[in-house]
Amino acid sequence: MATETDVPGFPLNYGVFQNYYSTHAPFAGNPNLSTVGTFGTAFYFLGAPIACYLVRRYHRWQREIIWTGWFMTMSGVASASWAQDFGSLVGTQGVLFGFGILVVYYPIYTMLNEWFIEKRGLALGIICASTGVTGLFFPFALEVLLSKYGPPTTLRVCAIAFILLTGPVLPMLKGRLPKSHHEEMPALDYSFLRMPQFYFFAIATLLQGMGFYFPNIYLPSYASSLGLGNTLGALLLVVYSFAQVLGQIGFGYFSDLRVNRFGINERLPVSILVFISTLVSGIAILTMWGLATTFPLLVVFVIFYGIFAGGFVVTWARMTTTISESPSLALTIFAYFPCVRGVGNVIIGPVSSAIFSPNISVDEYAIGGFRGIVLYSGICMLASATTMVIWWTASGLVRCMRRKGEFCGCPA
Repeated sequence: MATETDVPGFPLNYGVFQNYYSTHAPFAGNPNLSTVGTFGTAFYFLGAPIACYLVRRYHRWQREIIWTGWFMTMSGVASASWAQDFGSLVGTQGVLFGFGILVVYYPIYTMLNEWFIEKRGLALGIICASTGVTGLFFPFALEVLLSKYGPPTTLRVCAIAFILLTGPVLPMLKGRLPKSHHEEMPALDYSFLRMPQFYFFAIATLLQGMGFYFPNIYLPSYASSLGLGNTLGALLLVVYSFAQVLGQIGFGYFSDLRVNRFGINERLPVSILVFISTLVSGIAILTMWGLATTFPLLVVFVIFYGIFAGGFVVTWARMTTTISESPSLALTIFAYFPCVRGVGNVIIGPVSSAIFSPNISVDEYAIGGFRGIVLYSGICMLASATTMVIWWTASGLVRCMRRKGEFCGCPA
């Protein structure tokens, strides 16, 4: 949990770095700074299928794999402190760090699958929420360090802190099953690719990923544009992180919840959680963020957005078991959801450069310059929610048709 708190939680606070980089040499005015944060998370997502295959194939070396990834993340943060041009910054704080997260995370998720079955959603929610714990203090710490000492010293302090906090924890990580169990695992089964529900979940995840990171990246800049100052911008990320912790634990709990549905005791359909998460997130972006011109309104927005948008990632565990209960397929299916979200994440860089405007006017919707950002991310969220409505409708029609034309009152 400490590893998840410090390492993957670091890029989620990149908005503080971006706000500083954009106004200080040597990166001031660079319109592509969001690319660094994109790479910091994109590798973790896009590389998921390959990483999961290698972890599954070389399971006996999973602890060594974790150590390798950990070293890469520390090297990425430390070496970024010497970056003097944009390419070096992308290569270190973006690429090297992001690839290290990819290598670290998936062996840990494999261990989680071995230890938890009935409460897997809650377990994943707690692990994901631990990244939000970083956000409760990290934005303020970064803001203070950057303003007093600048990026080089700040990044080196972060690297040393990560080593001291996560290094002692790594030897404690281990799986439940003996190594011999994994040496005899069956060949990969891709039968789930013939299941329509897999594609609906994947499309919903893609659309959600296309809009998810914009608030997190641009809120500090939005606050600065309103004249609220860097400190209040960092405070917004703190509130967002706290709300995300609540949302991920809450969604994890409800994803494991069993209800009596049509006389059958079964888990709450994960599609309902996906719909609620994306619908509320989209409405919050288009209304609360788009109309916010004061700090209290922005706080209300980040609370709603943190709870509902932050909880989406936790649903992946139950998306996986909804498609197949086979333990041998769990990691393979799961890997595709981060991957498709990564596609949406990569789009953020070029899209943000195209739709963001430096022309600020507090009398306009989303203070003018952020109008494109707000509309784009909000529409992506609502489109993701619509995907679940289409799935319910389509699956309901199929069930009715199977009754050979008889009247069917079953809900979709």
